[in-house]
Amino acid sequence: MRKSLLCLLLLLAVGLAGQAQFRIMGSLRDTTAKSNPANASIALLHKKDSTLVTFTRSTADGRFSTRSVAPGSYVLLITYPKFADLAETVEVKDGDVDLGQLALTPKSRLLEEVIIRTNAAVRIKGDTTEFAADSFRVKEGATVEDLLKRLPGFSVNAKGEITTQGKRVDKVLVDGEEFFGDDPTMATQNLSAKIVDKVQVYDSKSEQENMRSVGTASEGKTLNIKLKEDSKKGGFGSVQVGADFNRFLEARTMLNRFVGKKKVSVYANRSNVNTGSLNWSDRNKLGMDNNVEYDELNGYYYSFNTDDGFSDWNLKGYPDAWTGGALFTNKWDREQQNVNLSYRYNQLGNVNNSVSTTQNLLPGNRSFRYRDVTNRGTNRQHVVNAKYEWKIDSLASLKYTVAGTYRNSDIYTQTYSHFLNEAGDTVNQSTQNKNNASTRYQLDQQLVYRQAFMKKGRLLILTLRHGLIQDEQQGITRSENLFYANRTLDSIGIIDQMRRIDGKSGSFGVKASFNEPLSKVWNLVAEYGYNSNHSDSYRNTYNKSTSGKYEKLDTVFSNNFELDAFSHNGSLTFKYVDKKWRAAAGTGLSTVTLRLHDLFANSINTYNFLNITPQVGVSFTPKQQTNFNFSYRGNTRQPTIDQLQPIRDNNDPLNVFIGNPNLKVGFNNQFSLGFNKSKPLKGIWMYASLSYNISSNDIAFKNDLDLRTGKQTYQPVNVNGNRRWWAWTNWSRDRGNKKVGYGFQVGGNGSINNSFVNNNPNVSRYANINVNPNISYRWDDHVTIQVGPEVQYNISSSSLQPDRNANYFTYGGDVEGTVQLPAKMQFSVTGRFDVRQKVAGFSGTPNNYLVNAELTRKFFKDNSLLLKLTVNDVFNQNVGFNRNFDSNFINEERYNRIARYFMLRLEWSFSKMGAGAAK
Repeated sequence: MRKSLLCLLLLLAVGLAGQAQFRIMGSLRDTTAKSNPANASIALLHKKDSTLVTFTRSTADGRFSTRSVAPGSYVLLITYPKFADLAETVEVKDGDVDLGQLALTPKSRLLEEVIIRTNAAVRIKGDTTEFAADSFRVKEGATVEDLLKRLPGFSVNAKGEITTQGKRVDKVLVDGEEFFGDDPTMATQNLSAKIVDKVQVYDSKSEQENMRSVGTASEGKTLNIKLKEDSKKGGFGSVQVGADFNRFLEARTMLNRFVGKKKVSVYANRSNVNTGSLNWSDRNKLGMDNNVEYDELNGYYYSFNTDDGFSDWNLKGYPDAWTGGALFTNKWDREQQNVNLSYRYNQLGNVNNSVSTTQNLLPGNRSFRYRDVTNRGTNRQHVVNAKYEWKIDSLASLKYTVAGTYRNSDIYTQTYSHFLNEAGDTVNQSTQNKNNASTRYQLDQQLVYRQAFMKKGRLLILTLRHGLIQDEQQGITRSENLFYANRTLDSIGIIDQMRRIDGKSGSFGVKASFNEPLSKVWNLVAEYGYNSNHSDSYRNTYNKSTSGKYEKLDTVFSNNFELDAFSHNGSLTFKYVDKKWRAAAGTGLSTVTLRLHDLFANSINTYNFLNITPQVGVSFTPKQQTNFNFSYRGNTRQPTIDQLQPIRDNNDPLNVFIGNPNLKVGFNNQFSLGFNKSKPLKGIWMYASLSYNISSNDIAFKNDLDLRTGKQTYQPVNVNGNRRWWAWTNWSRDRGNKKVGYGFQVGGNGSINNSFVNNNPNVSRYANINVNPNISYRWDDHVTIQVGPEVQYNISSSSLQPDRNANYFTYGGDVEGTVQLPAKMQFSVTGRFDVRQKVAGFSGTPNNYLVNAELTRKFFKDNSLLLKLTVNDVFNQNVGFNRNFDSNFINEERYNRIARYFMLRLEWSFSKMGAGAAK
């Protein structure tokens, strides 16, 4: 018996010894104090039930190693006094696991919460997702924009526009404050990544919007960049200079100084290789929160000067940019009062030549228009933003915001065009020369009073808003238009006129929002708003008199009018909020009155509109980090004043726009679905959104093309059956250091549009499908690689020409890589590739293979000085190209872009902390 038991125990011991055992090891680091925590508690738990497996402590140099454990899934929990707990998921397979260096963060820099880390610290708290910047490796000298490209679910395009979680980032803050007003790229392209502590992302909604809705799949996002505390004690800055010693120059400097709660920042940029840091925000009210809805009066100031030359010229032509500005912020009185002041100057010169081909879609016929356009212009603007906040007491606060803008531009345009019929015969030829100078003065101010009450949830918000705009514009148009019949010159039209445009607008708005809790989960939100606008528009055209001066008024092409617009709007919304469910349902009602006084005709027309805006929203969170949401919004769309009022204009005699006073009010139904799910322990992120719009009495265009002369006339008309949709989904997994990360994006958009071409109804269908898988790999600081191939398929058809569909593929994608070399050197490369399938009727469609490379040498002990040799467009393939489709035409355009050049750059980053030690 004893022998049998001994043999059984021996066999069991041999079996257990035969099962492989492995250790988990690593080292701890305090990244703030630059020290190695000793005697930290390291506990290894079973992942499935959190039971303790083994326990150890870190050594004096911060290292640790557990006893051998069997293969399986574990959670490593690290605790240390005055530091946040750190939880790490560990998979033990067929060998020892070395976690490398693990960063501990002091609780003073957190809200005493557990950091969840998968080689990238991510924390989700309510509607806010927070990324710990130090957990994402970026190259030396990287900006915040470079950091954002490393965060899961983020993308940044060539214009600096940011997309995350399927939504566009429409506001960027620094420590919760505006950074140089409404220019998000000022923070993302100028601040260094190494001074960033955290990046926070949440929905862009005002407090009033939060009161009455549960969120939609289509609203934007706000990005808040939180700086490290040691970066706010003293000052920091950077100086960058680059040149090719021939044609191109780029220089940039930014200085930041902290004195207690005061902060001062100044910057200056000079570049002729890009537009500098310019505004890509779509908001018209500079520095304003969207707390008052002006949808009822949108479009009722016809300024004739709404083009923002600073928003999209960075993609066309050869720029020459100067930018500069200053920022001051301060908090006092126990932070109950704070002020934010900023000034920004932009100057952008531009030279561009573009060539375009337009194929018109007509029943049984095709025609072509060729245009060659040369632009030379300069835009300048001065922008001042100011904000004052006063926390009167624990229940009341007051915020005043003001923004002022002065903008002027001088633009010269030369256009040559000719129109060919299907047989290839010339129908018309046109040469136009235009000189235009414009000036705009704009002032917007807003006062918001917020009052909470002793009853939890009861809230009143009052908002006053006032705006002033003054436009001045003067231009000279000279054109010669030749018309042919049967290949023979038939007639000549010559225009030589001066136009003067003066416009003024004054607007006033007030809004009250009140939230009353009905129970623990139910709330009633009531709102009322009043808006008014008075505007004057004087558009006068002058011919030359016998003296040769432009002083003879042309009453046919002049139009002066005054407009008064008023609106009242109110809404009631019931809102339900529980742990897992949130819902809101309600409707709004508004009335709009327009009084239009045509000064030339001495006639007065009055328009009255009744608008209804129902909304329903539901949000379901079955468990933490998983959310489904649905929303419906209906809103009326009344025609704008330029669509109602026939504006007589001969600025382009071959393309004439006329108004339609018989337009009806339209109605739009928008349905949105959204889903997001994240698994931070596994580094998995999933987002999806879908929006679908159905419109009745939508405003489209009736396009009449005279094939005998090549003239086109456009008039807005009401149509039914228009539909639009957008869809986007993203799945990504960051598997950490020395492992391949992967993901994909699938998106698309499409529409069904109704219009009229030469009195024939036309139904055009358009769709774009985009598939974008991606893989990435990171090996400590040695190698980073990211590859994102892309395939797009475009579908376009017209009922007028069902046999001439324009369906084509576009292939390409992005690639980015960095390799650390010996002797403090680094090599990096970025590439963007676009291979376009050709479309019938168009020849010479270009492909783009844009590759940029950079070799960097670091200097000084802290690597604060960088010497860079860069080459832009290695293969000299940077060709500007656009292709777009409308219900009535297909267009391809080519334009100037900067091609290959070499540049030597010197970049120095410096900081001086509060203790006085330079770093």
